[in-house]
Amino acid sequence: MFDETVPVLENRPLTGGHFLLSLDAPRQAPGVRPGQFGMVRILGRSDVLLRRPMSIFDVKAAGGGHSGSTQKAAAPRILQLLYKIVGRGTRMMAELKPGDKVGLLAPLGHGFFEEEYLPRAHASDEILQVAGGIGIAALMLPAKQLADAGFRQRLFFGARTKEDLVGMEDFKPLVRGMLLATENGSMGYRGYVTRPLEDYLTKHSDKKFLLMACGPGAMLRATVELAKRFRHPCLVSMENRMGCGVGVCLGCSIRVQGTGHDAYQRVCTEGPVFWSEKIVWENEKRLGIKE
Repeated sequence: MFDETVPVLENRPLTGGHFLLSLDAPRQAPGVRPGQFGMVRILGRSDVLLRRPMSIFDVKAAGGGHSGSTQKAAAPRILQLLYKIVGRGTRMMAELKPGDKVGLLAPLGHGFFEEEYLPRAHASDEILQVAGGIGIAALMLPAKQLADAGFRQRLFFGARTKEDLVGMEDFKPLVRGMLLATENGSMGYRGYVTRPLEDYLTKHSDKKFLLMACGPGAMLRATVELAKRFRHPCLVSMENRMGCGVGVCLGCSIRVQGTGHDAYQRVCTEGPVFWSEKIVWENEKRLGIKE
């Protein structure tokens, strides 16, 4: 990981108060693994002291293209963060213009390591990506890696409104199909995305799936329960609030299977990606959306 001041290349406004922030990070982008995150610091503002944790949405070479491509390409140097305005820090981020600079500590966390989840992917008929709201940001890079490797994928994406369903276009070339859900019924199924997920698992009960999920705590818990009921492995990317991002403050710790000191692990270092059966889900109230 590197802690550097990097320039803003673009801060593109999307729908529903979402933005796609592109940073010129030639030292950090090449080392990014799918599922990792970065900590962003707003410079020159004493009223915002803590960095903001952000899932790394994508990394690209200067001329375009993503790092997951199997074709030989230039090393990535553009690091992209997908975020939504939810508080003071993200409101300030939304004001960033090309040429402005931010502090970036990245890449962080262990993400989706190939040796941990690719064997399960090979044993599956299809990988089901399950995203809730801004949780879509953590699933883009692993979806690209899996698509490049030839795996069948399907996206289940839920949000409050259709304006919150950002990133769909980026996913289209990576998956065989998408099932969308909005709480107000403005697009796709009216309700929570876990309902069409349950219907799909029921309809294809003879298939083997690997579930990969990121989103609000309640959605994660419901997804994990479905995976357990239908006996499919499930990976979850946690989105706890963080103070430091490097394991010092312990503020992002969650309860896991174990005893004593081994009963807790840090989302920022041991995570953010965990096998679902490792987490003690009674602790779900500690889950939160990144700001």
